[in-house]
Parts: sequence; C-alpha cells; structure tokens
Amino acid sequence: MPLERAVEALRQPDHLLVVFHGKAEPEWFVMPGGRVTEQTARKILERPDVQPHDSGLLPGHPQSWRLGAWR
Repeated sequence: MPLERAVEALRQPDHLLVVFHGKAEPEWFVMPGGRVTEQTARKILERPDVQPHDSGLLPGHPQSWRLGAWR
C-alpha cells in the first residue's frame, strides 16, 4: 500500500498502524487495510500527528499507532 493511501486509511476511525514481529523481520500493517513496507511505516511514524495507541506487550514499546494529535 503506498504512503498516501495508508495515511488516508489511518484517517478513518478505528484504523491503526500495527507491527507484528515475524521470524525474520517486523511486518507492518494498516488495520484494517493491508500490509505496508517498513519504509512506509517509518515515514508514517515520523509524522507529528501519529501517536502510540497502546503500550504493547512491554511498557514503553508500542506495537500500534493511530493518526491524530489526541494526547
């Protein structure tokens, strides 16, 4: 999924950028929506309006993010 389409999807309610830790490397997804490359995910995470959605399995290590300056 291209960057522009991923950001547009993240503007929808309840859509998240999520990382799953696979055997070889992390896998990134916009959920619901589809897979994005790590490069696209990193560009999304650089945005000032992207915030962690939860603390993940370990405190301080988020596994999902959402669009919007909600903090």
